[in-house]
Amino acid sequence: MKAYILSIAGVVLFAAVITIIAPGGKMGKFLKGAVKLVILFVMVSPLVSIFSEGEFAFETAQIGTDEEYLAHCADQLSEEDEAAIIGYLSEEYGVTAEAQVNRRADGEFSYEKILIKITDFGIIGQDEHIHISEEIEKMLEARYGCDAEVT
Repeated sequence: MKAYILSIAGVVLFAAVITIIAPGGKMGKFLKGAVKLVILFVMVSPLVSIFSEGEFAFETAQIGTDEEYLAHCADQLSEEDEAAIIGYLSEEYGVTAEAQVNRRADGEFSYEKILIKITDFGIIGQDEHIHISEEIEKMLEARYGCDAEVT
């Protein structure tokens, strides 16, 4: 019913615009007559469906999601997160790392998994790098709410 009312309102607005911009001669009369026929057709169209199908109903369209666009957005957000994580690890822990962030291509772009490969621990004691890896892993899991793996 909502679509029917909106279609009538749209045709009436269209008719008003045509009436305003139509020339005054024979062409204007022709355009105004054609617009009146369109309005009549829109108003009578539900009656045709009642007689042919026996009920007054409009079909609703199913709106699908654009999976390719969502995947592209998830990739873009993942790249931004990777750069942010690499910068944070460099500033906070003094390590050089490579990051891989996996996001789901759903409407929320939630985090799936974060993989960190530390390439240089900087100046750290003999076994201290083990504790830093665990600390980084816990920090990432708490901050992003997903599994994190640091190697």
